[in-house]
Amino acid sequence: MRKTLLVVLFALLGTLSNAQNPYSYFGIGELSGRDHPIFSGLGNTEITLVDSMTLNFFNPASYNSLGAGQPIFSLGFSSRLSTYELGNTSEFNPSSNIHHFAMGLSFAKNFGLGFGLKPFSERNYDFTSGTIVDGDSITYRYTGTGSMNEAFVALSAELLPFWDSTQLSVGANLGWVFGSVANNRYSWLASQSSPTGGAAIETMTIGSLHYDFGMYFKHKFNPNHEVGLYATIDPSQTMAASQSDGIFFSVNVENPNLYDTTFFAEQTGGSFTTSPEFTYGLSYTYFVRDNKVRQYKLHPAIGFHASYSSTDWSQYRNPYDPTESLLSTTKLSFGLQFIPESGDLYAKNNGNMFAKARYRVGYYTFTLPYAVNGEQVSDFGTTFGIGLPVSIGKSLSSINIGASVGRRGTSDASQLQERYYGFNFGISVAPTSAERWFQKRRVY
Repeated sequence: MRKTLLVVLFALLGTLSNAQNPYSYFGIGELSGRDHPIFSGLGNTEITLVDSMTLNFFNPASYNSLGAGQPIFSLGFSSRLSTYELGNTSEFNPSSNIHHFAMGLSFAKNFGLGFGLKPFSERNYDFTSGTIVDGDSITYRYTGTGSMNEAFVALSAELLPFWDSTQLSVGANLGWVFGSVANNRYSWLASQSSPTGGAAIETMTIGSLHYDFGMYFKHKFNPNHEVGLYATIDPSQTMAASQSDGIFFSVNVENPNLYDTTFFAEQTGGSFTTSPEFTYGLSYTYFVRDNKVRQYKLHPAIGFHASYSSTDWSQYRNPYDPTESLLSTTKLSFGLQFIPESGDLYAKNNGNMFAKARYRVGYYTFTLPYAVNGEQVSDFGTTFGIGLPVSIGKSLSSINIGASVGRRGTSDASQLQERYYGFNFGISVAPTSAERWFQKRRVY
């Protein structure tokens, strides 16, 4: 039934109103995360970028790689400009939000700590349709609202601290997922001066623990070649949830304060089962031999990144909709990062800010857990990005920008197609060298 409803929803695209994402109708909404200002420039290869300047909460093993005594505060913003097309009808819809706020630091030489707030899922759609019943014109409106976020704390540890050329780290995120998402349906007589009619509101609320694990192994074979292997697992988990279902009558369905309750039921003490996700990554960095450009002596580095994810949605269970069935998905991402100067950021003889910047490009393709007319929906796109160091007082602060151009839909051009442009901005702030944390100072 859900697959049939998906087709019906898309068929109503011609009357979309302020739509954001029709696909977020299903499950607990669309899972968030791919709009990070750094990784969105690298084709969304989220788990393979591990260094002293990058706060990577997608791979919890990465925190101990941050600069010693220099915690990083990261704040990200994301925006998306989408155009939905169905036949000769199109609708333009922009959206923007705060992506995350997080902090990470390394301590005691071999350990790392992180905490913050990041998105978990979001539901956001809005469309209307009309029909004639016994000569009366009836308007139907369907909306999806709400979001879920995760407050998390994380710990990582280096397991081979005695090998200078090799790193092996493991880590875990432990979070609390909270929030609610709702599917709302309204109907009213179009001939009325105010939208008098009925409303049906279905709301799921979650408050539950959530955890995931990560690891990475990096080995530098010689001064010019470094290889990294990465893995994360978000296991299937049972999360506490409750759901309320209400049917209301109102002289104005757009004003909840005027609702008269016809039916209301709340189910508490329930739980749903998440789908397990496994992600594997590979990186290779080539450190080019010293290159003298004008009066500067540069140390270029080229990094190749790739990751593969699989999610088994057959294990997903929603007790409040046992008939809901979702398809397993895969994701493949590639990214390339070029740093003209990968050495000392603060040396005066190795170039300006743009020589020390990080230039990123990438490509991704993945499937969604839904199908239209028997064909699974896919999403693919290209990405671009840049990271600019903020060289003030020898800190590891940086400004990061990521952009993407993509398309979502099926191979059937007559079905719903989404073309979008993403723009993501983030800032990472670290204290200066004179303000290093956990540094012993001699008092005279």
